[in-house]
Amino acid sequence: MTSTEIYSTSAVDSDPPPQTRSKTSLFCPDCGHESAVTGDWTTEATENSLQLRCPNCDTVVQQR
Repeated sequence: MTSTEIYSTSAVDSDPPPQTRSKTSLFCPDCGHESAVTGDWTTEATENSLQLRCPNCDTVVQQR
């Protein structure tokens, strides 16, 4: 006699996780720092733009 295994998945397993981050968050691609756009980013004005830099590693994360 052989046994048959039955696998089932619930709807909870297939639902995407709830969004836990704000859409206004920025992420540093180099060190992973995360903060709101209005958070602790260092700002630097240039002649034609405004740069937001990571406070940890000084990487430009956004340029406006």
